[in-house]
Amino acid sequence: MKHAVAARGAVAVVVAALALCGCGASGGDGAGDGGSAGKADAGPTAAPADGIRAVKAPKRFSTDRAVVLPDSAGEGNVAIAGVQHPLPIALHKGVAYIARPDGLEIASGYVDSDPVLITPRREPLSRLDDLGPMVGGNTARKPLVTEHGGTTLVLSALVGRVPGEGTTKGHDALELMATDTSQGTKAWSAEVPLAERHYSVEEGQSEVVGRSGGTVVVMGHGQLFGIDLDSRRKVWSAPGTFQEGAVLAGDTVVGLRLDEDGTDRRVVGLDPATGKERWSEPRLAAERLSAAGPETVVASGYVTDDRDDGALLLNAASGDEVRQFPEDTAPDGECSYDGVSVTVCTYTDQVAAYDAATGEQRWALPDEAGTRAAPKVTLVREGLVYGTTAENGPVVVDAATGEDVETRPGIAPYVSDGYVGVALAEESHAVTAYRTRS
Repeated sequence: MKHAVAARGAVAVVVAALALCGCGASGGDGAGDGGSAGKADAGPTAAPADGIRAVKAPKRFSTDRAVVLPDSAGEGNVAIAGVQHPLPIALHKGVAYIARPDGLEIASGYVDSDPVLITPRREPLSRLDDLGPMVGGNTARKPLVTEHGGTTLVLSALVGRVPGEGTTKGHDALELMATDTSQGTKAWSAEVPLAERHYSVEEGQSEVVGRSGGTVVVMGHGQLFGIDLDSRRKVWSAPGTFQEGAVLAGDTVVGLRLDEDGTDRRVVGLDPATGKERWSEPRLAAERLSAAGPETVVASGYVTDDRDDGALLLNAASGDEVRQFPEDTAPDGECSYDGVSVTVCTYTDQVAAYDAATGEQRWALPDEAGTRAAPKVTLVREGLVYGTTAENGPVVVDAATGEDVETRPGIAPYVSDGYVGVALAEESHAVTAYRTRS
C-alpha cells in the first residue's frame, strides 16, 4: 500500500505561498500512520486567513477563482444529468474531505493544491479505481466533522480485509479513521470485525451515521456499531441487518432493519450509548427514512393499516406517530431538514416543505397556478433551499415560505460550509469549489 511522506520544511513554504494569495494555512510536518501530504508549493489543509469569515446562510457564490476538486469527489456519483447520489464530501473551513472506499482524500477549496490521501490500516475491500463508469457504484458516504479533546476531527469509515493465518480464516473489518484537520494526517483509527455479508448488503458498504455524546455510530455491511471516542473501541453492536441511511435524531439512532427474510424494513429506534432497542414501528414496511427535524423522522413506504403507500412523521425518542400524511400531500423521495424549522422533500419534478414538528405542509412547487416551477434541489441548509431550474438556472428559495430569495446565486451547491460551495462546473461537470460572497 502506498504511503507518501512530506518534507519537513513544507509547512513554511505553504504558509508563504498562501499568504501571497490571501489565504492562511495550518499543516503538519509529515505523514502519520497511513497519512500523507502533497507538494510544498501549496497545502490542501490550508484554511482561509483570519480576515476571511464564513458567510452564514450564503446566497451568492463567486464563479471566479474556482478550484476543481479531485476526481474522487464525483466518482460514481456524477452523470450527465447531474449528481445522482449525495457527494461524499464534508467541508471544514473551505477544505474538502472526500470519503473514498479506499481512504480519505483532502483537497483545498480555496487554492489549487495536490490532494492528500489518508490510507487505511488494512487492504480496502474495494478501490476507487474499481468503480468504473456506473453511477451509484461508490460505497463511500459523507464523513463527519466533529470536535473531541480540543481537536477538530474528520471521521470516515471504510471496509478492509484482515488476512487469515494458519487455520484461522480471514474476515472483513470496518475501520473508523480519524483525521486531524490541523495537521492533515491520520490521528487514530478503530477496527471492528464484521460478520459475513448479508445477501442484500452491498460489498464495501460503510458510513458514519453520527455522534451522540462520546459515542460514534457507524455502519458496515449492514451492521450497526457504537464506538467510544475515548477508548476507540466498539462498545455495542445492534442485532439484525440494517439498510444504509440510518440517522441520528436527537439522542436516538433511527434505522431501517430488515426482516429475517429480507423482504421488509421496519423502522426502529436505538439508544446510541448502548445500542439497545427503544421502539419499533410494526405498521410500516419502510422504503425511505430521513431526519425531519431535531426530534423527528419521516419514514415512507407501505402502511399496512391502510393497505396503501404513505408516510409517517415519528417522534424519534419514543417512536410515537406525530402525523400520518394524507396520500395527496405525503412526502416522497428524499427529505432534508433545513436546520431551522422545516423539512424539504423532493420527488421527480416536485418539491414540498413540511413543519418539522407537526408535519403540516408549508408550501409546494410547482404552484397550483402553474406560474412557478419546482427547482431541482441540490442542498437544504440554514433555512435555505438551493437548486436549479431548467429555464433560469440556479436559484435560492426560502425554506420556510418557498419564496425566491436569490435568483442569481452563481451556482447551485451540493455542499457548503459558509466558506465555499461545491457544485458541478457548467461545461465540464467537474466537481468544483466556489467561494461564498456576502
